[in-house]
Amino acid sequence: MRNILKIHVLLIVCLIVSSQFAFAEGIKDRMKNRLPAIADLKTKGIIGEDNSGYLGFVTGARAQEDVIAAENADRKAVYEHFAKQQNTTVDVVEKVQAARKMEKANPGEFFQNPDGSWQKK
Repeated sequence: MRNILKIHVLLIVCLIVSSQFAFAEGIKDRMKNRLPAIADLKTKGIIGEDNSGYLGFVTGARAQEDVIAAENADRKAVYEHFAKQQNTTVDVVEKVQAARKMEKANPGEFFQNPDGSWQKK
């Protein structure tokens, strides 16, 4: 009976680990596939990195809203995962990621200041 219980626990652990791997791989693939469209929108000055670690529209143009919404949803899932892993809040992860993304922005791309104004790097 004990061996059966151990096997069940092991199977559950394996399922959890494999589902997390599949989750991460799915997000990674989706984000990688969206990258060219996002880079193009950033180059055109339509979107930028907002002060919460997500993509935001800089201008009134709303090109490819579905792509931006999907990217932001995946970022949210990743941030939630990081927060859980680091035993912190999603808010903290968002702020750290916003600062990181602002640093990594290419010249000519927009980022959002803490006051909500957009600035070109």
